Formats: sequence, C-alpha cells, structure tokens
Amino acid sequence: MIKRIYKAIKSRIFPAREYDFNKSNPLGGNGERVDIKLSKRLNFSKLDIYQKSHIARYEFAKDIIRDGDVCADWACGTGYGSVLLSSKASLVKAADINGEIIKVVQKRYSDISNVSFETTNLLSLQYHELFDVVVSFETIEHFKEEDIPQLLTIYIRALKKGGKVIFSTPYMQKKSADAIKLGFHFMFCIDENKINDWLKETGFESGVFYYQDYQTHHVQIHPGKKDFILCVAKKPQ
Repeated sequence: MIKRIYKAIKSRIFPAREYDFNKSNPLGGNGERVDIKLSKRLNFSKLDIYQKSHIARYEFAKDIIRDGDVCADWACGTGYGSVLLSSKASLVKAADINGEIIKVVQKRYSDISNVSFETTNLLSLQYHELFDVVVSFETIEHFKEEDIPQLLTIYIRALKKGGKVIFSTPYMQKKSADAIKLGFHFMFCIDENKINDWLKETGFESGVFYYQDYQTHHVQIHPGKKDFILCVAKKPQ
C-alpha cells in the first residue's frame, strides 16, 4: 500500500519524460532506425521497448533461415540485424537508403567478413535469383501504395525458387499528422488482406502471418494485441 502511494506521488512530482529515440539510439533517425550494440553479454532485459521488439523480429528471421543460406537485409538501418543473421547465413547483403548510416556501420562491422553494406534506393536493386531469404523489416510503409508491387517484384526476382521473404510493418496504423511527420510513412491501415493482395499481384504464394506487441515483444501466430504484423511468403518452385 505504501509503495503504491509512493509511486503515485512520485509520478506527479517527477512525471515520465518523453522518450528521446535519438538519445537512446544514436543512429535512430527520429525513431526509424533502432540501434543495438551487439555483444556476447547483451542483456535483453536492459533494452528499451523499441529495441526489444526490433531484435525479436531479427531473432524470428534467424530461426527461419537455414545454416548456409544467402540472405538479404533490405532497409537494414544500423546493420546490427544483418550481423545477427550472418551468424547463421553464409552471406548477408544489406542495403539502406541512408548513406551516412551505411558509412558508420561499414566501419563498425568491418571485421564481419560475410556481411556487406550498400547505399541504395531499394527500387533500384537488380538481383536475380541470388537469395534464399530476403528480410525487410518496417519497409513497405515508407513507400507509396503504387510502388509496393514494384518493390515486392524486386524481392521475388531476387529470390531463388522456393525462397522466402520475411517482412514486417505496423498493423493497421492509422493515418495521422504525427505518423506522417515522425515516421516518414506513406502507407497506412495495412492488414492481412492488403498484404495478400500485393503478394498475389507479384507472384508470391499467400503469406503466413505472425504478430507482435510492445508488451511481450514475442512474435507469435496467435496474437494478443497487434502492434506489428509479420509476413513470411514463399516464391513458388
């Protein structure tokens, strides 16, 4: 009882400060790029809620790829996820549109021989049947709706037959001034039907959907609260 009263008084005297994404994630880009410094001593419990959800998505992708797979990590951001995937994949080719970020991560991970980073607009990629898996987290919402089929066509072209794309996006995010200003988002209200329409249009098989929330951070097929939707879709054999 005393503890509850203390917490209530403390919250009034010392109200919670607004989360400063760039202070907590120096390469954050106003919340669009989560940064985690990988180490053998990484303590998940010490990460903030954005880092926990973000790294959980990469761990999910890592569980799906097979030992020795050739992978892409497109819209790779700060590159820590690319390095995480490289512990299982034989090669990871990562790309992001932000050249300044890429310069930093190229230097940071210069000793990881099976990861390469390039600066490019994803719509300019021209790979052909090279990858077993393409990973692309929090990407499609940054494209206009008319460009998303083109993006997925680039992904399916880059995959080997039977290869998989793994991507995520905010689930049913409402269009708002804050979302547009802070998130640089062009696409909103994305759900399973919309994703399957894009997949069908571009030649993928129907997606298998998973969900994630900011409370548990778990990626699961039977959701509680839906903050993110993750899709795994296969290129036909």
